[in-house]
Amino acid sequence: MSLITLAAGGTGGHVFPALALARSLSARGHSLRLVTDQRGLAFAGDFDPAGIDVISAGGLVSGALHRRATGLFRLARGYVQARSLLRRQKPAAVVGFGGFPSAPPMLAAQHLGLPTLLHEQNGIMGRANAFVSRQVRQISSAFPLLEGVPASAEDRVSAVGNPIRADIVAVGETAFTPPKPNGALNLMVVGGSQGAAVFASLLPAALNRLSPAERARLHLVAQIRDESRAETEARLATLGLGRLEIAPFFSDMPQRLAAAHLVLSRSGATTVHELAAAGRPAIFVPLSVHRDDQQGRNARLLTDPGAALLVREGGDAPQWVAAHISTLLAAPEALADMATKARASALLGAADKLADMVEQEIATP
Repeated sequence: MSLITLAAGGTGGHVFPALALARSLSARGHSLRLVTDQRGLAFAGDFDPAGIDVISAGGLVSGALHRRATGLFRLARGYVQARSLLRRQKPAAVVGFGGFPSAPPMLAAQHLGLPTLLHEQNGIMGRANAFVSRQVRQISSAFPLLEGVPASAEDRVSAVGNPIRADIVAVGETAFTPPKPNGALNLMVVGGSQGAAVFASLLPAALNRLSPAERARLHLVAQIRDESRAETEARLATLGLGRLEIAPFFSDMPQRLAAAHLVLSRSGATTVHELAAAGRPAIFVPLSVHRDDQQGRNARLLTDPGAALLVREGGDAPQWVAAHISTLLAAPEALADMATKARASALLGAADKLADMVEQEIATP
């Protein structure tokens, strides 16, 4: 069978979909290599270390001239490293997953005449993927609507979804059971790697706006970073919640999701697709630092059909979060409707669809 090289930036959002594709291709008998930067190693624990190549990576950053020059130098250095690797390893294809560490191997592959494909995890194409998209053979998108695609590449886009763990998908295969009238509501709060800190302040402020009777019905499980955990837990402990559990990380996420009636979270691409696959209602608070409102666009997969609600960061965010929770406590049947719509919005089987696309390209003369 063939050697396939995967190129992914140094965040979990880029690396995890690459690892999911690796598992699918490996099951079909292909060999895999992963090209990333030093940061990406932290998320590649499931990949054979002997099959990982670390290159220099820089971005097309804005700001001071020296920062831009440094980024371009590192990008050029990564290109030279990637070109050398690809000439020596001779993969049948290179698949990019975005993030600037993916750009050098994608460009090098194109210049060497190797087939290239890319996958975009977000609802708007990232700069690295847009930079290399003009010569890729196929573009797979996680969302039905992908914005920011160069006009010359629009006819090569196919929506396949985001690869999701099988144990998360299995949660959605079991019927959602809403809270009983006046019964406990299991609220789960997760933040993701880029912005969990906001919930340390938002959550106590929002729940404090609920009535004592409403708070007593809440069974709260919250992912809060260690640096904020003690203060947040102390504030929440004074609110008379029905149950309270706080941890910096949950290793049993499928079980937690299965028990949840409602999830309060950021709207990173992986989170949105996991909640859709699990069929869980959500309140999204998108990360506000993205100039292109990346997470707001991601959230539309579930907010448009009514499977999730959206609250923007700001001074009135606690008020809106509290209002939504209060409404759902009063009408638990609405949660069942949201759960059904969430599961119906899921794009499942993405890893196998991506593997099909790769095999199609390496079979093409």
